[in-house]
Amino acid sequence: MKLDSVYDRHKLIDGLIKKSFKLDALWVHDQENTDEWISNMEILKNLISINDMIHTEKIFLDAFEEMESVRTRNVAEKEIYLNILFENLTHFVDTLLLHLIEFTFDDLNSWQFKTDIGKKFHKDVAKKLNALIKKYQDLYDL
Repeated sequence: MKLDSVYDRHKLIDGLIKKSFKLDALWVHDQENTDEWISNMEILKNLISINDMIHTEKIFLDAFEEMESVRTRNVAEKEIYLNILFENLTHFVDTLLLHLIEFTFDDLNSWQFKTDIGKKFHKDVAKKLNALIKKYQDLYDL
């Protein structure tokens, strides 16, 4: 699974959100598996928040790229400014985005799906969130 670009990471989360909405449609009228519906809603809520934070990361990265391309005579000041921006991006990823992804990953253990569809979704979300955590740790040296 390719997660090198912010677009790839967004695409991964967007795919999980779409799967979660499909499952929601299956469970919404199911009186037997209300726990699975509630579990799915919690996961979906967190995935939507993660998606929003990845959009924020993209804004940071776009701003960084645009500022990097600005021509200036004082290269040292530009480097200081870019370092400040990158440090703030790293702080955002470490304290907010990665924290929410890790929380969601850990929270998955408290939600037990009974149906085969739910179990498969749970396993898929766990696998992809784990890969996302590792990618963010590598990208931002956390």
